[in-house]
Amino acid sequence: MENLLSKDNLIIFTTAPTGLGHIRVMDALLDGLPEGVDVKEVGVQNISAAKIHRLGSVFPFLQKITEFYQTNPMAEKIAAGVYKAYHHSKTKEITARLKELKVKFPNKKNWLIVSTHHAFAHEIEYIKGKLERNLGIKILLFVIMTDDSPQRVWVINNADIIFSPSERTSLKIHSMLKSNSAAKIITISFPVSPRLTKRLTDEEFNQISGQFDNAQKQPLHIEIPISGAAVQLDFFKKLIDSLKQEKIKFTIVGQDSIYTKMFFTHLGKNQNVGLLIGRGAKQTVNYYESLFYQSPRPGVEITKPSEQCFKSILKPNEQGGVVLLLTNPVGRQEQDNLNFLVRHDLIPDTKHQEKLFSILLTSAKGGP
Repeated sequence: MENLLSKDNLIIFTTAPTGLGHIRVMDALLDGLPEGVDVKEVGVQNISAAKIHRLGSVFPFLQKITEFYQTNPMAEKIAAGVYKAYHHSKTKEITARLKELKVKFPNKKNWLIVSTHHAFAHEIEYIKGKLERNLGIKILLFVIMTDDSPQRVWVINNADIIFSPSERTSLKIHSMLKSNSAAKIITISFPVSPRLTKRLTDEEFNQISGQFDNAQKQPLHIEIPISGAAVQLDFFKKLIDSLKQEKIKFTIVGQDSIYTKMFFTHLGKNQNVGLLIGRGAKQTVNYYESLFYQSPRPGVEITKPSEQCFKSILKPNEQGGVVLLLTNPVGRQEQDNLNFLVRHDLIPDTKHQEKLFSILLTSAKGGP
């Protein structure tokens, strides 16, 4: 597949119902593709997986279990094996969707399947050889890691390439591959949409800078993306309510679900809060990205240290650049992401954070 624009090639992105992060990464990759490339998105609705994802993210007891097997090598190996076996047994739907693509694109001989979610990567690696034989095609499976967290769920032995955000993670994933695996591990910068790297005009940058000047009339615009698992809702509700009298405007972006309905209803009564509620994951991600192309753009984003924290790569004078405020990490992958940011000097380490907090407190009390 040397020529991406060849009429024989078809690029396929897989999407899952668990979380929004992999869709944001997929959108960034789509934005970077050249014009004229044939691309299709394939999504399946594994409701059981979505419920498990939600439960494991919300309930403290299940969080503890998740953290245990993520930090205990033997437990992680067992859990990853069960996870892999589960998805190897759930390939019926993705197989049917891919067969439908063959009917729509009968002349496409080379398929490049890009998976930004490990669940589908496990399913596709299991059926890859069979699909190639039955459909008369060549499949390349590319796996894009959405966190800098070298967990066994990202070990896809039958992938062609696994793209990792750091050398440290690449080496760890490589060490966990089977000895006969032909998968290559390549370290790349975390995918960010080229549109978000566009430099702001001086006027646009001054409008954002003015949000941080108390002498200006314009309020500080803070946006908060709600995760696909709808976690930390109580924290965000208390935070927003506590700042009700301040010169702050909030925009909350999230997906409509039974878990978020009461949260959105409560915030809808606050005149300082704007709501962007998507019917599905894709629409929710589109709403989020649209914030950076309208006025007034947000100057601050409060988010958990998921894949969102990699936006720290962007500069404040770029289209997607914001001041990032990160909530406390929950689970191994969020802690790993924070470690990535510290290693690459994208956020201060604990020692420097304490010093900065001390300076801020002194300033707030009217000190020198």
